[in-house]
Amino acid sequence: MLSLSSNARSRRRRSAALSPMALPSTAALLLLRGVSGSNATNTIIDSPAPEQYRIFPIKFVANPPRSPLGECEGDCDKDDECAGDLVCHQRDENEEVPGCTGGGSDTSVTDYCIRPAGPTAAPIALATPTPQPTVTIIQSPTPLNTTAAPITTTPLPTPLPTTAPTAKPVQTQQAQKEVIFVDNPPKKPLNECEGDCDNDDECAGDLVCHQRDPFGSVPGCTGGESSGNYRDYCINDSTASPTTSASPTHAPTISSVPTVSPAPSVQPSLNPTPAPNSVSERFKLRLYWSPNYNWQETRRETFWCWQCRGGCKVNNLIEIDHCKGADYFQYYGEDNSYRPFSNPELCVTEDGFDKESRPLRLKKCNGGIKQKWDNSGYSESVGFNFDKSKPWEIHPESKMDKCVTQMHHPKAHERVFIRRCQKPRINTTSKWVTYG
Repeated sequence: MLSLSSNARSRRRRSAALSPMALPSTAALLLLRGVSGSNATNTIIDSPAPEQYRIFPIKFVANPPRSPLGECEGDCDKDDECAGDLVCHQRDENEEVPGCTGGGSDTSVTDYCIRPAGPTAAPIALATPTPQPTVTIIQSPTPLNTTAAPITTTPLPTPLPTTAPTAKPVQTQQAQKEVIFVDNPPKKPLNECEGDCDNDDECAGDLVCHQRDPFGSVPGCTGGESSGNYRDYCINDSTASPTTSASPTHAPTISSVPTVSPAPSVQPSLNPTPAPNSVSERFKLRLYWSPNYNWQETRRETFWCWQCRGGCKVNNLIEIDHCKGADYFQYYGEDNSYRPFSNPELCVTEDGFDKESRPLRLKKCNGGIKQKWDNSGYSESVGFNFDKSKPWEIHPESKMDKCVTQMHHPKAHERVFIRRCQKPRINTTSKWVTYG
């Protein structure tokens, strides 16, 4: 290392004090410059990168893993499969992995363990210092703009009121924010245009979680149309385009033709009109099994069904258990809901996506979107019942790219939750069939 003069050492300490953080690279290049006339001195100092800024390549180990996975290792399905404080980062194909390299070229849907607060940006590559310091000379300060804007004056009121309506005010459109990915799950409430959220509770204040598909726009924000992932962002619910009423008519519109109701029939009908059958028969909902499946290292047929943990009571979650003692459910076509046969006032309700910590739960039926389900295996030809010979996927009605699953090769008491369909399809745990 070149020796430093006392002035250079002083500048070196002052430069280090002003640095906001250590540079994330294997060697930080600190360029010290001492200028005396036309002479300059360059000194390069090597310093090791801090441990928290080391970037590892992604590595597939096993699925399921035999031991806790290290940083940037996969395939994980939940945080418990990661070592220490690492968390399981859920991703789609060709999606980057925060704090790791290689995700953008990984066409699989392998999920990797990452640091909870690890860096999400790519490492910074430092440019090679120039042989001589670069000096930028400012010729002269920018002149001030002394031209004042013309002053607008309010016109004088007219002597008499005008008959014409005033012009519609011009709404000034505020500058929109760019969508920003913060974390999944977020460690604190997300602000407007920040993601990835799974429900409104993860948004700050009165913001709501906007669920979107790839390349879907985000109301009040920019950048969603160019994003091919499934990230959801917090938005201001008032940013949706307001509806404007048509121009009022000068006078009330009066219909000159009276409305005539149809004439009643001469004789009453002998047979009453049959009520629509909108409720299915009771059934157990079984995880579909095929002879070519290899669950838990065996091809032996197993029977796993939906079960209310602790009984079918409000707020209790849905898990899988052996079908022999499992609960019965019914499908209600009037609102596309699943309800326990023993307590039809409750509906199976989704509570977020992609996390086993957000399982399906039983809530009071309210007709909300979180209680509506799409069933691709539904058949009207069997009278609002399901074809027992045909397996189907259950999707949230608002998110057809997500499936009801317990994700892993099944074991007793695993929670049932919502996950992007790609991984459950690989694990052969995305389909269900009626049983019993």
